[in-house]
Amino acid sequence: MGNQVTILALPWLVLQLTQSPFQLGIVGALEFVPFLLFGLIVGVYADRWDRRRILLVADLVRFVMLASVPLAAFLHALTLVQLYLVAFIAGTARVWFEVAHYSLVPVLVGPARAVEANSSLEVTEGVSSLIGPALGGLLIKVFGAANALLADGFSFLLAAAAWFSLGPHPSEALTEVGWRAQLVAGLRWVRHHRVILENTLSGVVLNIVYAAVTTVFVYYAQHELHFDAARTGLALGLAGIGPIAVATLAPVLRRRFRLGRLLLAELLVTGPLLALLDLAPILPGAPALLLVAISLGLSGGGAILGRILLRSYVQAAVPPQLLGRVNATIRVVAWGGVPVGAVLGGTLTQLIGVRWLIALASVTSLLLFLAFALASETKRI
Repeated sequence: MGNQVTILALPWLVLQLTQSPFQLGIVGALEFVPFLLFGLIVGVYADRWDRRRILLVADLVRFVMLASVPLAAFLHALTLVQLYLVAFIAGTARVWFEVAHYSLVPVLVGPARAVEANSSLEVTEGVSSLIGPALGGLLIKVFGAANALLADGFSFLLAAAAWFSLGPHPSEALTEVGWRAQLVAGLRWVRHHRVILENTLSGVVLNIVYAAVTTVFVYYAQHELHFDAARTGLALGLAGIGPIAVATLAPVLRRRFRLGRLLLAELLVTGPLLALLDLAPILPGAPALLLVAISLGLSGGGAILGRILLRSYVQAAVPPQLLGRVNATIRVVAWGGVPVGAVLGGTLTQLIGVRWLIALASVTSLLLFLAFALASETKRI
């Protein structure tokens, strides 16, 4: 829930300071540049160190970063440079967190229950995305965007306490000798595993598309739909129903359909669903809000399904002592598209307008589906 508040409050704060969609793109990019800079290195240490301790420290760092924003605002010292630093340092902590977190799941539940466990995690996140944005919109309206970030800061403090209560979970000993060999092992595994490689590369394109649209969503809501913070939060909150439903159904869908068919279905629906955002501005208030929620909810649900299926496939296919580095490699490559998409989204919105940006994102998603449908190993699994 705390993260969902920040997803709304941070861009709202950037627009209050600058009124620039380009700056939205820069701040959005800085949150994900650390995946490119540090991801592979983090993968090595996630396979060396106690993963629980990594999670604990990462959440404490994010608490400090987010709490610094309302403090600076209270002292009338908040600047765009500080928001740059907060985005970058919190993003670096997120790299450590995600690589260690997804590598810890099969250790806790076993590979046989990976789909069920990942589905449960995504349902939890979906429930948060249902409540969090509406709460964020209300907090922004009542207390201001800077103070709303305190909610996320305290959520990280509570999360750190939860990781502390879990107890030690040391990683297994690495089989490769030498730091460089340990780092390259994850890259080599992804490069030689055709299905993982294909879906990692498709993840790059999808992340560029999603990041381009979501980075400027607050700008779109303000300038195209004329929503205030509360209605923007409500739209995002209603969109959270889609990921919850899809994540709940993921284990059933996996039992009934082939993995490749489900992954192709995600690519097929993304473009048309995003295109609905271009229709919303011609509708009156309530129907527009509902159409935005449907667009973001179902496209987000498709992305969640793909994430659950691929993550579970990787957790089952990769040896435990390599899992941190393989997860890191996938995130470096796939999440590397996010800063590119964030900058593109901000820049193109500044140059051609947000509705043309959405149209371009929709067409790109459809072209990706066609490429996958014609030539991929994934459709055979």
